[in-house]
Amino acid sequence: MTTPLHKSIKRRSNELRRERGELRAIIVTLYPAGYIGLRLHGTRREETIPIEAVYERAVKMRLAMEQPERGKKREARRRRR
Repeated sequence: MTTPLHKSIKRRSNELRRERGELRAIIVTLYPAGYIGLRLHGTRREETIPIEAVYERAVKMRLAMEQPERGKKREARRRRR
């Protein structure tokens, strides 16, 4: 069971991004209003995106990865005939 989100939660990821000559960690913030905030450590500028949009993008990426596999399976079936 998961805990409902009532207040913002910030976490530093292990992912690094080069910005202005420095490697900076990506800070992820979960907001109760249904948004995810992303910014680089040591900066103030935050990019926000709705959680629903992130989910939809993840599903599309998974389907795009599966698409070539499905094509290979169909082609293999056709060759057997």
